[in-house]
Amino acid sequence: MKTRGSRKGGFTIVELLIVIVVIAILAAISIVVYTGIQTRAENTKTIQAVSHYVKALKAYAVVNDDYPVASFPCLGPLGTTCGKVAGAAGTCATSGGGSSQAGFDTAMKTILNGEVPAPSAQRISCTGDVQAAGALYRSTTGASGSIWYFLNGDQPCEGIGGVTYGGKILDGQATRCLINF
Repeated sequence: MKTRGSRKGGFTIVELLIVIVVIAILAAISIVVYTGIQTRAENTKTIQAVSHYVKALKAYAVVNDDYPVASFPCLGPLGTTCGKVAGAAGTCATSGGGSSQAGFDTAMKTILNGEVPAPSAQRISCTGDVQAAGALYRSTTGASGSIWYFLNGDQPCEGIGGVTYGGKILDGQATRCLINF
């Protein structure tokens, strides 16, 4: 005869639902944490590439007595796109999109012994349907230069030594940093 408190070796539907809910919560937390880590890694990649370019541009100026004169070449290997990379509206990259420039790329490869660092290629959503990515350089006279670079989220623009910070603009999910040297 069966007693009232005994049961067979299975789980009740309530127990199974509790386990499913706990697993779903843990999965949601993991996804959020992973996304944050991935974003920080991409931002760090851009900051490190910009830092290498700042050092290379300063070395170029020492050797050649001026910075290379160039209008918005992308930092990175040839074929890299940067600045405003998609969309028709918004203010994320007021300078528009940059493009690779062979002369600038060759000058940087010479200083960097052929190793050209690449900023993150992540596309960051700005106001409207604009997306921005990477970093770009500008020098109109050769006497000085500046770099615009884009980070995902509201980020500080500090951390690159030997430069003057020209400003930070937060637009949508993108932080546009300007440095001058």
